[in-house]
Formats: sequence, C-alpha cells, structure tokens
Amino acid sequence: MVKRAVLVGCNYPGSRCPLRGCVNDVTNMKKLLIDVYGFEKKNIMFMVDTDEKSVRPTGKNIVHYLGKAIQVSKPGDVLYFHFSGHGGQIPAESGDQEDDGEDECIYPADLNPMTDDTFRLLLADLNPGVNFTFVSDSCHSGGLLDSQDLQVGLGEVGQVGNETEPRSVVAASREKQKADRHIPTETLIQQLAEASGHEVKLGNIRSTLYDLFREDTSPTVKVFVKNMAGHLEDGLPEEEWANSYNEVGIAALKQLKEIWDDETIDNDEYFRSARTVNGPLNFNGHANAKPDGQTLPPSTGILISGCQSNQTSADVPGWGGAYGALSNAIHTIVKHHSGKITNKQLVNGCRELMVETNLDQRPCLYCTKEKVNANFICDLK
Repeated sequence: MVKRAVLVGCNYPGSRCPLRGCVNDVTNMKKLLIDVYGFEKKNIMFMVDTDEKSVRPTGKNIVHYLGKAIQVSKPGDVLYFHFSGHGGQIPAESGDQEDDGEDECIYPADLNPMTDDTFRLLLADLNPGVNFTFVSDSCHSGGLLDSQDLQVGLGEVGQVGNETEPRSVVAASREKQKADRHIPTETLIQQLAEASGHEVKLGNIRSTLYDLFREDTSPTVKVFVKNMAGHLEDGLPEEEWANSYNEVGIAALKQLKEIWDDETIDNDEYFRSARTVNGPLNFNGHANAKPDGQTLPPSTGILISGCQSNQTSADVPGWGGAYGALSNAIHTIVKHHSGKITNKQLVNGCRELMVETNLDQRPCLYCTKEKVNANFICDLK
C-alpha cells in the first residue's frame, strides 16, 4: 500500500484577495501526514504560492499533479488531497432564461477555476479500491464531488448547535477578525480585467478565462465557449440576438464575435480546445449543469468542506500565525486522537470546535453511508 498526498495552499500574495493562513494549513498538514499517518515525504506533492522554490499551484499544475497521483494509485492505496484557499461561485452567462445557476469552484493561485467538471474528469481515472479523501478549506466546495451524499451538515445527522440563533457579541467580534475564503464576482472581474487588459463584466467572465488559459481552463468554461461560439458559427445575425438572449448572453456573444471576426486569429486553433472537450459533462453550457447518468461512482471518495453552502470559511489570525478554521480544527482533533478517529467523529468534532471558538461556519461531510464511520484518511494499527 502506498500513501500519496497533494497539498495545495494559496495565499494569493499581491492580489486583490490575499489570505494569510493557507500556506500554514498545508505546512501543518504535511507534518501531520508524516508523523501520524505514516506518509513518506517523497509521496507528498506540496504546492504553495509564497515560495519560489515550490511548484506554483496554478490550475494547470494542480490538475497535472493530482491527475498523476490518481493515475498511479492502485486498489488499496491511499490518496489525500487538501486545498486551502478561495472558493467562489461564477454566475450564469449563457443568457438562456432557464440558465439561472452558478458554477461552484475553488480558485488556484492564478484564479483558473476548478469546478465539479474538473474533478469528475480527473477522478474518472481513479481505480476502484483507492481510499481517496478530499479536504477543501474554502467556501463553495460542497458540490465538487457530485455523487456524494451529505452525511453531516445542516438538517442531517451531526448538526451541532442552533444554526439559526443570532450571533453573540463575542461571535460577532470574532467574525470581524477573520477573512472569508471566498472571491466575490466583483473581485474576480477586477482580477481578470487586470490580467487580460480589457474590460470584464458579467457575460464575458468565462470567455475571458478561456482567453487567458485556453487548453488549461476548466471543462466547464470550454463547454460554455463551445456553445456560444457554435451560435456564431451557425450564423445567427447580431440583430436577432436580443430575441433569444438577455443582456448577459449578448455580452458573451459580443466578446467571442470580436475574436471570431479578427482576421489575425486562427479560429480553428483558438477554439480547438473548446470544440474538442469531451467526457462525462453536460454540454448545454448552463451553469451548474450536471451530466445525465454520468456522475462519479458513489464509492469515489469522501469530501470534507469548510462550511455549509450558506456560509463562508474563515481565514483566522492566531498567535502562531494565521490559519484556516477547518484545517486548524482537523489538525487539533487528529493530534488529540493520534489519528484514530472516524470521518463522522472528526467532522462533528470540527463543528463543535467552531461553536466553542465563536465561528459561524459548520464543516460538512459528503460520502457514502459505508464511509461515514471509516477512519479519517486511512486505518491505523
């Protein structure tokens, strides 16, 4: 049995949305994996954005190294993926009336989003029998493993405390000290405008992401661009756009048409990655669209998210340096139990610790019923 891990900590230095505790999170987790769970250093891929000697945790690099770990893992092996950083929700942009969802994602250091589609394609190669655990200390990450059931969370077994009661004065003070691990749409738009050098607004977020990252962008973005570019290829006259699309969809079409009409750009090459995207995806281009009958097997793994869907995960200042509330809780509880703790016990313990430390977030556990009482990460003798 081989134990592998991919640890990603993004503090986003120099950006509009810096955090302080994410690198500390994965540094502590690396030590925990080695000291408590018996991981070998050579089998841990450690990526942070504050050390020039580290592999930078871009979307491309995370997909590459996590994908590599997935492909070489065999039945009986252990694979642990820990992400500490920002999450977010990208609003719908197709302009169709029925497209009213949002794409939940986590943001690597370059803000090239990783959505549920990203993980569905990656984990399609995971061998059955690999013990896979994914901890996401970020906001909006509960849907990233789309086949897993919520086992501990709001309204489910394991609810701790009164989730709806007004915050105390102490809790309110504590909340003011923290930073949310969430990138609002407005901040994402500002960051993309600076990176691309052109105006970005709701309607051309995904097309700007595609322009910046092309073949390395998420399959979610590629499917969107494929659909919108297809309308241009079909020759839909611009004067008829308003009959089929709202102003957001029209903005998306306008940016892509500028590229389509630019004679200095080879359209076949530019749109190649979008046109050739394939796999277990929903190809209607709508936000948060799930494929029909092509979700991950329920046995794929477990996901522990930093908070419920209506909450934000915290980046909290501390005496020993800033930290993520979820990562710190996991580290504290696992050390106390010497690693011998089930997934359910761990997540409930984290929720209790959030109550004790006056933080509003409540971590959640997503997995099959069979894995609720399995030991966190792997069995220990």
